[in-house]
Amino acid sequence: MTSTRLIAAGSLAVLALLFTGCAAQGTAGGEDTKGATSAEATKPEAEAPAEQTKDEACEVVKTSMEELTGLASVDTSDPGAALAAFDSVKASLTEASAQISNEEVAPLAAGAAEAVTAYSETIAAISADPASADMTKIGEQAGALQTSMTELVTVCSTVG
Repeated sequence: MTSTRLIAAGSLAVLALLFTGCAAQGTAGGEDTKGATSAEATKPEAEAPAEQTKDEACEVVKTSMEELTGLASVDTSDPGAALAAFDSVKASLTEASAQISNEEVAPLAAGAAEAVTAYSETIAAISADPASADMTKIGEQAGALQTSMTELVTVCSTVG
């Protein structure tokens, strides 16, 4: 049982390391607006502007992408803390994607939010029931998550 929990926590750490480069690439050279964006993202009444530019849309998801780098410092010996950290990123990305109306960024942000949610749910299920561990499924979901985040980072890295 403990080894499966360690596998689940370890997979979070590996995934975080994979995204560290992506998140850094997507935020390189940008100004730090993490506090302002986080506050805006937590407002439930916040909606995507009708005519949102690509720059504006990418700014909305910037904080979520930055939070991915924080997963690299998660204590993997504590699966509960690792899951909580991942759930925080999931919530942030889901909220951010709901605020995007730009037709180029919106589907990528929604896809990334869906992939984060699916991966998080799988890891939570494995932590709750180690016998349910399907390493193939974890690998597929981690790959899908990495792909979706890479696509989002790629689009947003071309922002002026």
